[in-house]
Amino acid sequence: MKSISYFVVGLLILSSFAAIGFSKEAIVQKTNIEKKEYINNIFSIPQVIQTEIQDESYLELRINEGNGYLHQSGNPILPISRNSLTLPFGSRIIDISCEVGTIKIMTLTDKIIPAPNNIVTNMQNTEAVYHQNQAIYNSYELFPKNWFDYSVGVGLDENSEHKTFLNIWSYPARYSPLSNEIHYVDNMNIEIIYELSDKNPFPTVASYDMVIIAPNVFSDEIQSLITHKNRYGIETILKTTESIYNEYEGVDKPEEIKYFIKDAIETLGVKYVMLVGGMTSLIIGKSRDDQNQGTKDWHIPVRYTNLQESGGTYDPGFISDLYYADIYEEGGAFSSWDKDKNGESDGTFAYWRGLAGFNRDIIDLYPDVYVGRLACRNENEVKTVVSKIIDYERLKHKSNWYDTMILIGGDSHDDSGTNYNEGEVACDYVQENYMSEFNPVKLYASNKDIKPEFIPSPTNIVNEITRGAGHLLFEGHGHPGSWNTHWPGIFSWGDTPGGIDVADFSGIKNGLELPVVVIGGCHNSQFNVTLTATTLEEPFMWTHGEPVAECFSWHLVRLSTGGTIASLGNTGLGYGAIGNHGDQDGDGIDLPDTLEAVGGYQIHMFYKTIAEGKDILGEVWGGAEKKYLDTYPGMKDLTDAKTVEQWPLLGDPSLKIGGYQTDGKAKNINNYPILLQILENILEKYLNAFPLLREILEK
Repeated sequence: MKSISYFVVGLLILSSFAAIGFSKEAIVQKTNIEKKEYINNIFSIPQVIQTEIQDESYLELRINEGNGYLHQSGNPILPISRNSLTLPFGSRIIDISCEVGTIKIMTLTDKIIPAPNNIVTNMQNTEAVYHQNQAIYNSYELFPKNWFDYSVGVGLDENSEHKTFLNIWSYPARYSPLSNEIHYVDNMNIEIIYELSDKNPFPTVASYDMVIIAPNVFSDEIQSLITHKNRYGIETILKTTESIYNEYEGVDKPEEIKYFIKDAIETLGVKYVMLVGGMTSLIIGKSRDDQNQGTKDWHIPVRYTNLQESGGTYDPGFISDLYYADIYEEGGAFSSWDKDKNGESDGTFAYWRGLAGFNRDIIDLYPDVYVGRLACRNENEVKTVVSKIIDYERLKHKSNWYDTMILIGGDSHDDSGTNYNEGEVACDYVQENYMSEFNPVKLYASNKDIKPEFIPSPTNIVNEITRGAGHLLFEGHGHPGSWNTHWPGIFSWGDTPGGIDVADFSGIKNGLELPVVVIGGCHNSQFNVTLTATTLEEPFMWTHGEPVAECFSWHLVRLSTGGTIASLGNTGLGYGAIGNHGDQDGDGIDLPDTLEAVGGYQIHMFYKTIAEGKDILGEVWGGAEKKYLDTYPGMKDLTDAKTVEQWPLLGDPSLKIGGYQTDGKAKNINNYPILLQILENILEKYLNAFPLLREILEK
């Protein structure tokens, strides 16, 4: 049984401030079966800072040794100390106990500031509110309830190895709102006891790197991609959905596919999974068969969550392709996404209602394999996207167009007091700190009066994408068919820079000069829309009656005249953070909260992972998801869980960002005659049309 014990040395009343040092150590003691680790944290006296928000006076706490804040909407913002340990795959936590040192009490003069609500990034105005969670603020009980908390996840580390991640949050100060006191400690000693697994389900040598899952109807179009991937050392195999459904059992077809992926990891050693298929029609189709799945009118089914926010604006669940990537949970068990805290299944997947989270499914969330989806509706889309991937990786490596990064943003939220242009702040930070080798083209709302040719208008956006770029970042608001932002200080949707709509995409003519695009906004990657559903305003299509056949993100990928090579965005309502309430992520750099929480932090981590040297797209996506969960464990907050669940990679997870420097068999493309390239392309298409001839030649 997991337990928490407290050792109280004394109880004193604070009368002065003093600085105390900080140290941390981890010691491993080996036993026959169990292992132990110890963490010692030493804390100085909390500093109290007076602040005024929306004409209300509040206090904020700072602790020098803290590395982050407990930041949950409506709850007191309190400093935390994060400790993270990486353990072998299959490890199980047996017990974690905590001894705290001297407990002291400080009486406060004002209430501790509550965390503001996260701002929805859809096409409606949402006001930032610093509301107090009355269940906490009208109580004498200490918040949080314990001196520490922890989470356990299983996933891929920075070397793509399967590991167990233990994240521990220590709370140096706890708050009694009705007493208006904080109880704080000078040190904590934490003991972790865990058990190693004697099983390793993974092959020593992988047979394949990637499996492509697709319906049989797409198999011919996929063959050229398989040949291309094998040529560049990404050993790839096709598995049809028809064969999966015949060979594997599950409660529904999404679970059958997930069991196959688990088998492919353990028998073939794959680390990339490409799902090829979206809905079966652009015009009609049922996006959701029941509360858990969309299967009947889908080439590759989707898993819907049953997570629903509180308040008037909410998603009644949303598509989550992370379901197919999150294979394992603590101990190496299968992560079903249908298991409450007692380990019971009720047949409702990824259930969570309301912020309290008393009744919810416990989900691991860490990716165990890098998953991407080509949400193709028909064979023509498959041909288009396959051709784009092959040409991008093989023929167009990092020429001049690739050295450009297009940054598009404005004033995302009304943050009275700090008045950041959040979209521009986020774009600037990413480019200057992680993508500085790229030449920035900034389409900013703040250019309204000084450089109108560089505002985020439809014409400007189309023109800049057409010129070609290696990377493209939108930071603002969206719906399935549109993206937009605000002029600085003007938050009326009747007066905006214009943004861009899917109807404008026909003007994009960048050919093979294709960027990877990341889109900050709501529902831009909601790839379950159809023309009929959006026109008739079926519930939760979110286009407000605007006809949309394919969502913003996927439309850019499948565009035959250019567009993007891959897209990342939200399938549901996205969230942004306002103001600056300290170093939220605890990395030692105090940035505006738009970069340190929810959607902005996720995007921040994506580009940070690129800057760390990752150049395979799926690994960058997986690295961003892991970094987010290490900082904000998904099962501690509904919005954090939703942020990672709703962010699919619409593209090839094995994509070499920028393409390969050499041809498949280590041939230098720069010395590869252009005529031979053309002939090779013709031959590839010819063999694709005659698969039997291809099979004979390959033998």
